[in-house]
Amino acid sequence: MGLSENRIDIKLTAEAEIYPTEDPKKVLHAINTIIPFNEEVDDVEMIGDEIKQIIIRKEGYEPLIKLRSSLRNNRVLDTARSLLLTRKHELRPLRFHKQAAYNGKVRLCDREEISPLGVILLKIEYEGNPIVLANWLVPKTERGRPIEEATVHDLLFGSK
Repeated sequence: MGLSENRIDIKLTAEAEIYPTEDPKKVLHAINTIIPFNEEVDDVEMIGDEIKQIIIRKEGYEPLIKLRSSLRNNRVLDTARSLLLTRKHELRPLRFHKQAAYNGKVRLCDREEISPLGVILLKIEYEGNPIVLANWLVPKTERGRPIEEATVHDLLFGSK
């Protein structure tokens, strides 16, 4: 039995509403700031009439690498962790400010009212222990430095 057979699946869904005054290409650009994707290759769906919704589905940990780096660079790991995990250690969707994302910045929102044009919602489905995912994506910090950080191997095959 090979290692790939025991690999833990990660599925990502990024969603955003497109209001009539918005350009769909700009909303796609904003989503790409959070989760890189390719319209030609990836599962990109647009539904709705007056207010449209874009849904992008990806698999694997690779699309999270850019977000992981941005959260570290912005020094918001503890905040992101508190928004990602419930007290029962279940995963919650993360919300990102759509206008900031269009401008290339990753800014978390704890409520939709904070972003006047709505948010980009990122749902992460992880078959493993949510703590391992959190320890890889948004580890706890001490004096601004990550601690208890999970490796990619921990993420993909379960912690030791």
